[in-house]
Amino acid sequence: MGHKPFAASTDRGPTPLPPREAWRRRMRDDVLDAARAMATEKGWDSVSLSQVAARAEVSRPTVYKEFGSRGGLSRALVHREAGNFLVGVDRALRQPAATASDALAAALVYALQEAGENALVASVIGAARNGTDALLPYLTARSEPVVTGARLIVRAWCQTHFRHVDETRTDQAADVIVRLALSHIVLPPPDHSLRESAEVITAAAMGVLTR
Repeated sequence: MGHKPFAASTDRGPTPLPPREAWRRRMRDDVLDAARAMATEKGWDSVSLSQVAARAEVSRPTVYKEFGSRGGLSRALVHREAGNFLVGVDRALRQPAATASDALAAALVYALQEAGENALVASVIGAARNGTDALLPYLTARSEPVVTGARLIVRAWCQTHFRHVDETRTDQAADVIVRLALSHIVLPPPDHSLRESAEVITAAAMGVLTR
């Protein structure tokens, strides 16, 4: 919560948003912050919109107007978390490495570690293992917008480092990387280190890109 929202920059610097829009954006961030904190503390299944509204110090109708439903808030919460996560993954993919394979493996280690240390993800996965948590589908079955964002980042990386490979195969490789990474995040193999998991995913991707 905290920084003042701005509209697009001009030659004179950032242009402040109209007061109503600035308030709406701050309110939205406050509600998502409250939802994240409560989901982490006690699991999303135990959180109501009324509780989120009270914690964010806004009215319940305000939350409904902004997000439409509890499902809409769930989706927005996961998408914001995923957006922040993907910025880090994109940065990790751009780090210098001896080979493309090394770069991908290092980025995957980063991604798996970040996901493993993320309090919200840990809460969702822990609850799901006990047969609960309504947020899990937004990481898996209903995660297409999240998967699409990740796939775009990874596909761009594949196309940059494997310029000789046709688009069909770079698309396939990106899909393999994203789907396997998501699988390892949700159900990490108990006998694999992060490095081993990253190497398994990297080998599968290289099999597509270099065949």
